Amino acid sequence: MRKKLLIILSVLGLSFSQVSAQKDSIPEEVIDYSAFADAESPEGTKRYCTNKVLGISPNKLISIGYDFQGKHTLETSHNPSNPTNNLDPMVYSNSKATLNNAAGLRLLVNYPIISNTKLLLTLGGNYWRTNYKVSETFTTMQQSSYFNDVLKERGLTTVGINSTVFKPLSEKYFFLGFVSADANGDFTLNDNKLGEYLAQPKVSAALFFGKKRNDYSILAFGVSRTYRPGALGYIPLILFNHTFQNKKWGIESIFPARLALRRTFNPRNILFFGYELEGQSYTMVNRTSNPYYNGLELRRSEIRPRITYEFALSGFLWMSVQAGYRINYNYNIDQGDILRIIGSDKPYYMENTLTNPLYFQVSLNLVSP
Repeated sequence: MRKKLLIILSVLGLSFSQVSAQKDSIPEEVIDYSAFADAESPEGTKRYCTNKVLGISPNKLISIGYDFQGKHTLETSHNPSNPTNNLDPMVYSNSKATLNNAAGLRLLVNYPIISNTKLLLTLGGNYWRTNYKVSETFTTMQQSSYFNDVLKERGLTTVGINSTVFKPLSEKYFFLGFVSADANGDFTLNDNKLGEYLAQPKVSAALFFGKKRNDYSILAFGVSRTYRPGALGYIPLILFNHTFQNKKWGIESIFPARLALRRTFNPRNILFFGYELEGQSYTMVNRTSNPYYNGLELRRSEIRPRITYEFALSGFLWMSVQAGYRINYNYNIDQGDILRIIGSDKPYYMENTLTNPLYFQVSLNLVSP
């Protein structure tokens, strides 16, 4: 009896060891987020291309991030060629301010409302906040600079909504459209003048016609109405998303707005090298009795060369860590929403110069399959 019991226990122990060994040998599941594609159409029905490119980074449905710019300086100067501000002593004075940092929260939401083989429609919203920590201000006159005080007291905010439409025409060709309306200005969400900013949204739009070259490449040409240069402009665009044959490298770009070279270590770890042109026009509501501050708009535009590392934390929850150099392109002030063509010699109401700091950005993202 004892001998039989020992034999049974030995068999059970061996079986348990084999099961444990099999369990330990099962590799962790690696999700290839670019492999999620629409089901093929039934035989005999018309087929349509999708906006998916194999190997591309996953789309962000919800993003919560924080952007931080290091120490830099701001110089404001009166433009003597513009007679509209000659009588205002506060605009006439030149100033130089030290900004210890510029930082704030960034929220993005994009959600597909319609998603089928014939149409993809997404709606989204965004909130960007920039707080300026001003430590010192030096002026040529013994008074504070109006513009520097605005940045120190109220900072800059963007609140907007947007929509993207992908309309396939066949297995190869498609239209892609984008439109957004953003309220930008020197306000906070609890500002008693918030309604004045919401009533003056900046509308941007883009339209592309493109070709799905294969499962690894999309190319499209378009035109945009945009405030990325700071002032309103109309700019041609090239959309090019491509994964190379080795599947380790790729390109994700809407040139000249942004471009990135992608290095994929595996579907859960991706590194990007590139840049983005960021910009908007910000309404500055006059809160003084001085009429010279009526209708002012800040033209903010900056080029950001950067390195970005994105990785999966768990399932569809990702983190993005970004570091780069913020290069000032435009930080001048106009009086009114003026269409500025490249090379325009129309004088600004006030000319400002920002020095260029390092910047860092981190975000937590819920991505789509």
